[in-house]
Amino acid sequence: MTIQQKIIQATSEYFKDQVDYYELSKASKTYKSILEELSNENMNIEKGRVDIHSNNGKSLGTFWAALCLDDLIRTRQFIRGIDKAIKEKIKSKNKIHILYAGTGPFATLLLPFLLKYTAKEVHFSLLEINSFSLKILQNVISRLELHKSNITFIKDDATSYKINPKNTPDIIVSETMQNALAKEQQVPIFLNLMDQVQNDTIFIPEKIELSVGLKNSKIPIEKFQLKDYHKKEKVFEVSKESSFLARENSIKEYSFTKEQTVISHDVLRDFDQLLLLTEIQVYKDEKIAINQSGLTTPIILDQIPKGIKEKITIETQYTISSNPKLEYQIHYS
Repeated sequence: MTIQQKIIQATSEYFKDQVDYYELSKASKTYKSILEELSNENMNIEKGRVDIHSNNGKSLGTFWAALCLDDLIRTRQFIRGIDKAIKEKIKSKNKIHILYAGTGPFATLLLPFLLKYTAKEVHFSLLEINSFSLKILQNVISRLELHKSNITFIKDDATSYKINPKNTPDIIVSETMQNALAKEQQVPIFLNLMDQVQNDTIFIPEKIELSVGLKNSKIPIEKFQLKDYHKKEKVFEVSKESSFLARENSIKEYSFTKEQTVISHDVLRDFDQLLLLTEIQVYKDEKIAINQSGLTTPIILDQIPKGIKEKITIETQYTISSNPKLEYQIHYS
């Protein structure tokens, strides 16, 4: 069996409709092992562990970016979402263009499709700011003997990269985020790239929502279910719709709306934790629900005082800075 066939066999588990966590874990370990062997580099060194910091967030160091593959549901859902988006676009065009912004050292989410589609069907633009990650990616692509004619490597910052207006992508993939959209550059990358393309361009993930929520920590962890998270109110959204709304309003320096969420004391009495929740719609029905992945792990904002008799007001506003995040203030009254 060739190395290409081994990757296809390992990644086939992501495309199965039923999730078998044992098989998914085994397949992901195999996939990662193959990629590490192909890279022919030790990433657990100083230059591999150093993040790239800028005034709008950070880009993960090579070693840390490679670890993203270990998040099983994240990897599965993104690959499945990309698969559906490609199939949809290919129906209407002879050849499509995919831009992957923030590839890391392996282009993990797109590699199965680099092996699947020919140069006549898809052109891939692989954009990465980290020189070490890009070098490793080029080694991987070379050792897999993939078609050079349909792959363009781009060393650039995705938050300021200028798309060639004569060759705009049909699909843009960028998973450059942590839970609650903190620290990394998902939002500025999204805004920069979506501002340069037309409405029919598919962006993956399609939508990311942050919400204020509640939880009763007294429910035993083994009995806790998704329905036990009480989502109160959405406070921030990243989506094509929100991006085009901003464009229509001619907003160039993005300043996001401050939101206010009020929770009455009669609702609060059933819960003891105030949370920030993340949900991701990768593409259409391919989603990552609350706490299914490291990307959607809830963040505890505060412990709700026992026997509270007043309402809580939470003021939230997303800010882009060297440490992007959802800023919040909690008022008890």
